[in-house]
Amino acid sequence: MKKILTLAVITTTMLSVGCSKSDDGVSNDTPIAVQIDPTIADPTLFPKASTRVSDTDFEKGDKIGVTITMEDDNTPYFDNKEFSFDGTTFTAPGTLWYEDANLASTLFAYYPYQEGTAHPAEFSVQTDQSGDNYKASDLVIGAKSGVKPEKTVGLAFKHKMTRVIIRVTNGSGFDLSEIRIGGAIGTGTIDATTGAFTAKSGAETVEVKACERTKNELYYALLVPQDGVQLVTKFTTADGKTRSYTLGTTDLVSGTNRELTMNIQPADIQATLSGPIDGWEDGDDLEIGSGGQVETPTIEWKGVKYKIVTLKDGRTWMAENLRYVPEGKSVSSDPAEDAGIWYPAANAEKTADPALVEKLGLLYDASTAFGVEVTPENAMSLEGTQGICPDGWHIPTNAELTGLVGQNSNGVMTNPDAPYYDSNIRGASIPVLNEAGFNWCSAGIRNKANLTATGSYTVTEYGGVYGVLSYVWGSTCYQVKYDTQTGQTLQNIQYYSFMSTVNATNNKVTVAYGNYKSGYSVRCIKDAE
Repeated sequence: MKKILTLAVITTTMLSVGCSKSDDGVSNDTPIAVQIDPTIADPTLFPKASTRVSDTDFEKGDKIGVTITMEDDNTPYFDNKEFSFDGTTFTAPGTLWYEDANLASTLFAYYPYQEGTAHPAEFSVQTDQSGDNYKASDLVIGAKSGVKPEKTVGLAFKHKMTRVIIRVTNGSGFDLSEIRIGGAIGTGTIDATTGAFTAKSGAETVEVKACERTKNELYYALLVPQDGVQLVTKFTTADGKTRSYTLGTTDLVSGTNRELTMNIQPADIQATLSGPIDGWEDGDDLEIGSGGQVETPTIEWKGVKYKIVTLKDGRTWMAENLRYVPEGKSVSSDPAEDAGIWYPAANAEKTADPALVEKLGLLYDASTAFGVEVTPENAMSLEGTQGICPDGWHIPTNAELTGLVGQNSNGVMTNPDAPYYDSNIRGASIPVLNEAGFNWCSAGIRNKANLTATGSYTVTEYGGVYGVLSYVWGSTCYQVKYDTQTGQTLQNIQYYSFMSTVNATNNKVTVAYGNYKSGYSVRCIKDAE
């Protein structure tokens, strides 16, 4: 359906204040009252309620602000005049058209009405959109130029916000207390000439409490339209726990819906954000259609966007290997060079391949990964270090490694409660991890077994896939190792790390001991909240 508002001119019985004719021959021998006469279909989504604009029509008692600006000199004929809806038309007693019916003007009208001597130049969403506060954030605007005092002037009103429709599957075992969406600018600027509404440059981002339509199932949030926004959703359940999920960078288009589907489990959230769904433009029905592009959550770090995923351990991991080059470092193609950072070599030739970096990331030694020179003196104190990870992220600890896959390579340390632990394979299945979104990358390693060894690429192959023996750095020190004869000469410093084992009987990830001068992949984990 379409919501079209027509502006009708009504001839009154008052005495004439002048005499002129419009271009279509309408005589203005008497004053003409301004009246907005909407053609409105019955609302289809929500029951009627007084003093509230529904998603598809106006209702009795609603108030709009109307401004008429003369186009010849850009002066307002009247500004921000309050019009009220009586169930059939919007009227403002005593408000008349100007005398000369041949003069053109621009008509601007908006809902919800705000008191003042001039129409608002800005509009902000309510940060709490629960209950009746939702309607106060639903900015609706109509604007048209070239308007003259004719018998009927058509004016289409359009919703200006982006509406996020949140559909929830709640398997947490507790009712949802609230849903919040943050990360978007909360104020926009209004162009009364065109009716355009855009995010205000430099304005603060806000966190919006969504409007509950059906408890545990359906929620709405109105957001200011803007480009390049990364939304963060937070779900609080009745047990007091809050789960958060960061979505990928996206554009919020004025007058459209975005559908966010959330599956909330005790230690897991899965999210799908659809592409723009038509529905508000020209007041069309607001039914949710199928289709739309699923957007993978990402985090941007040093100009590169990395996919991220929240897994069943309740933690958010990078779903790609890091490929950041720290300042002052250069990527080496020679594994014998102690450069601290190397290209992957997941190929039959066992040679550096820069073309694989985007897919497999780079290889780092521990000092480069941790962002500090690792020594026997500080080796044990670097657990949980941020290293070269983004702010709010860090190199995973052994507890976080085993908390995901459950067991180390020799079976000594086992966490049977780890969500991906499979006792049959004594580790976590790579296909199962990948199905959950972890995206294990077979990048191979730059191997250096001890301080005196010469570094070399270790590239194993199985089933036509090269680099299947891969490591991912952890930040918990296993041991500082000295020679067995004198106990004075440093041989190695080892850190718990992910290790893949892929062969005829295994396709798994466990936790092993990584040598600090070797070159491994880096996967950052988000700090616990």
